Amino acid sequence: MAIERLDHIALLTKDAEKAARFFCDWAGMSVIHDRKDPGSTHRVMWVRLMNQESGLIIVLVEIDEDRAKGRMDHFGFHVASRAEVDEIAARARVAGILVDEPQYAGPVVGYFCTISDPDGNVLEFSAEQLKA
Repeated sequence: MAIERLDHIALLTKDAEKAARFFCDWAGMSVIHDRKDPGSTHRVMWVRLMNQESGLIIVLVEIDEDRAKGRMDHFGFHVASRAEVDEIAARARVAGILVDEPQYAGPVVGYFCTISDPDGNVLEFSAEQLKA
């Protein structure tokens, strides 16, 4: 397995726009992606340091639940291919730590699986993900 990079961390928030504004105002970041999925009232925004095309992205995932306050959702690791995602999922399945089976969620999210660390933190491994 060859991890190419840690490319994002996802944070849960009650207000994606407010959170994005905070990171822009206080951390010199800019919004590089903003969407509402079909049928959803929740927004997803990506922020990244300005002028860093391959820099770490913070994905702000809007939810209604109180767990949004200060809760990290997942670390996102990019791998080279679907085969690598499948290999990670197979290993995680045997270890009993697979959270989400490999799946394709469109060009923005790409092909991914998620696993859980010993404390319940989630790691996402993805290929074919949109590079904003």
